[in-house]
Amino acid sequence: MAPEVHDAYIELAQLLVPTDPQAAVEVYCRFPLKPVAEQTFDDAFITGEILRILMKLELYEHPQLEPKLIAYGKVMGLGCLEKYINILDAKFKTKLLKNLYAGVHNKSVNDKELQDFFKFKCWI
Repeated sequence: MAPEVHDAYIELAQLLVPTDPQAAVEVYCRFPLKPVAEQTFDDAFITGEILRILMKLELYEHPQLEPKLIAYGKVMGLGCLEKYINILDAKFKTKLLKNLYAGVHNKSVNDKELQDFFKFKCWI
């Protein structure tokens, strides 16, 4: 496939999703994403598709879930992750959620403001 051509990865992954969604995730993960600060909305689409598939399959421990949540949150905003945040909260994935909020805000999980927020959310 042609590197950096979003459509090629998207079309191949869409063919795989109905029969082998994990293979579709692998195709999307092969796309050479730019650093988060330089990502475009097209890049965010690929990240969002990875998240959609992983969350649908309930693969909450998948190694790509946390970094993709953070990247998507930085590009699109936390509001776009609200549905996933609620699902993860209901599944008691508090460590993942704390890392997500810290990563999106470029802060440590031990940051005073974040610790107050985590207490409010009952994640501590």
